[in-house]
Amino acid sequence: MFDGVFDFDLPFVRPKWYIYVLWAAIGAALAGVLNFAANITGLVTEPSFNKAATGLFYVSNSLPVLIILYCFATPLIEELLFRYFIFNLLLKYTKRAALSVVICAALFGLYHLNPVQMVYGFIMGLVITYSYYKNRVLTIPFLVHAAANAVALVFTFTL
Repeated sequence: MFDGVFDFDLPFVRPKWYIYVLWAAIGAALAGVLNFAANITGLVTEPSFNKAATGLFYVSNSLPVLIILYCFATPLIEELLFRYFIFNLLLKYTKRAALSVVICAALFGLYHLNPVQMVYGFIMGLVITYSYYKNRVLTIPFLVHAAANAVALVFTFTL
């Protein structure tokens, strides 16, 4: 029944080192812009956004633990799920890259479960998924995601 479902036939490519740096910078910059926009528009005071931000401290009040969880473990798990499995399945069965990128980003946004983070997640999901499609290595979307989460963590601690 599931024969060939996860046969994605991904070409192995090794991007140049500066491609990794560029995509990580794009992720950090976009997260900075989105967090700044949420701050100046007052969205950070929305109960759902505030609950998500303070929810980090229910996990741990230790910054090193939050960095490991939020900037390494979470991006790794979410990139395997959303980019490697979901995006590749969508691309395999729709054969339409743009549609697959948008659907994957929408699912990523919905996964975040509150209105502010859904929009944020959708926009970040577009960039992260495109970075995977463009480069076909999971390390690049992981770096984009990790850099974005690091910036969001800084905003959470400083605002």
